[in-house]
Amino acid sequence: MSSCQITTAQQEMAKGLTFRFDKPEFEVERIAIYPYPDLTRLWVRVQLTSFATPVVVEMSCLDPEGREVGSMLLVDWRDPYISLTMHLKRPPQPDARYQFQIRVERGGDVLTQATTTFPLTFVDPNGR
Repeated sequence: MSSCQITTAQQEMAKGLTFRFDKPEFEVERIAIYPYPDLTRLWVRVQLTSFATPVVVEMSCLDPEGREVGSMLLVDWRDPYISLTMHLKRPPQPDARYQFQIRVERGGDVLTQATTTFPLTFVDPNGR
């Protein structure tokens, strides 16, 4: 028997056990936004609670006047960690307060959403 095979005794012991990967409270655990030095792109990092069933993730960035300046749609997303670059569609307003919004859905139902504000200022994510 290989080390990966499950014995009959192990199968019997596992009967009736349920393993839950989708937590009852689905949420955005963490958001970090790092503007690139040219301020026309954002390094977006998001951590969601763990889940087993794919989701749809909508993200948008609004400028100080509330205009959408960047957006992304992740369809059939399967990872609780998101790390991507969002390009801004309008000239940057250095040091102004921008807003980042995220919404997570499954089957048309909103699971969670979150909003955070951040200054459009370059900060080295490595602390240098």
